Amino acid sequence: MQKEHTLTSNDYFQRIIIFIALVVLVLIVQIPLSFIMMGKLSTIGSLAMSGGYILGFVIAIWIAVSVYRHYVHPIKKVINGHDIQMILVAYGAFFVIQIALNLLNQVLYHQTSTANNQVIYQIMGQNHLTLILMGITAVFCSPILEELVFRGFLIGSMFTRRSRIAAIIVSGILFSFPHMEDVNVISFLTYAILGGTLAYLYVKTENIKVPIGLHFLNNLIAMSMMLVQVLIHTH
Repeated sequence: MQKEHTLTSNDYFQRIIIFIALVVLVLIVQIPLSFIMMGKLSTIGSLAMSGGYILGFVIAIWIAVSVYRHYVHPIKKVINGHDIQMILVAYGAFFVIQIALNLLNQVLYHQTSTANNQVIYQIMGQNHLTLILMGITAVFCSPILEELVFRGFLIGSMFTRRSRIAAIIVSGILFSFPHMEDVNVISFLTYAILGGTLAYLYVKTENIKVPIGLHFLNNLIAMSMMLVQVLIHTH
């Protein structure tokens, strides 16, 4: 989080522009997967596009890491036992809230999951290649990239220790928008609460690895559950 000096209006403007560019980067790395899903590519073409998809994530993460280090100057920290405990407690709390929101989502919108999760499920069920690619990136790549952008850079470069509550709220809200596939208040709240939880861990520990750990755990469990559903429906 920003500690060195008070930011000017020009500083904020510059960092907002950079943040928007990073969010665009988060979105465009998914484009190659759309071409693979169309099923119009040859086997070689699909494999080449798959390589480009993974490479895109690698480049995007490298850019995000570089920007994060340049503007935030984070102190290197490892994850300790207390951090792991916080991750598990935070996941348990969010899991309970998510169940309640899913039930409310069924009542109000007649949806058994968020629209974003439905899209991910469709991608995974398309073919074996999309299943593998989505599984790898959703569990290992997206948590790193999204935490660097929505927690590391956003909070670390534009908020101070005195604005922790604002940082958590803003981070949660902004994190929710890219995950919205339809106009659904419950889905918005689900991702906003997840984003806020991740933001809380970041401002509490000032260690980007902690929210990455929670994001990894959340996506790992979610993707595992979707994988089971895909396997059941395909056999």
